[in-house]
Amino acid sequence: MKLNQDQLVEGPFGSNACYEQSFEQEGQHIKTWLCFGSGFTTSTLMTEGSKLVNDLIATSPELYKDLLHTDNDKRVWAPATITLPEKGMVFLDGINKEEWHWSAVKAIPITEEDRKVKQFPKEQTHKMDMANLKKYPQNDFMTALEYIDFYKQ
Repeated sequence: MKLNQDQLVEGPFGSNACYEQSFEQEGQHIKTWLCFGSGFTTSTLMTEGSKLVNDLIATSPELYKDLLHTDNDKRVWAPATITLPEKGMVFLDGINKEEWHWSAVKAIPITEEDRKVKQFPKEQTHKMDMANLKKYPQNDFMTALEYIDFYKQ
């Protein structure tokens, strides 16, 4: 995989904080976008009617499907789920396309006591602390990422 360029661009949701990454993979030029303003993501492979989008639709929860957005270039934007195994996770949570929010949880170390109660893979050192979940408004994806120290990579 050859990396070409990274830049911030304007996204379809009115944010100029969309991270665009461009690279070559198996001879194919691919671009991905993660819009920090909205929390939605897409790529040049995620086009209306593509196998990737059809697979996404077949396996996603109803709320994710309801929130899919197709832009003017026929790219399908989906809510992002960000998982950093030793830091935390940000994900979409809600009951319908009007009533939803971003949720964030921090990762905490797995204790020996945890391992007695539940089977964790030996290489796994952290688990998500769902008991201390924090909720963020629909327009506050970036603050949810701050909560899990996403920007401190």
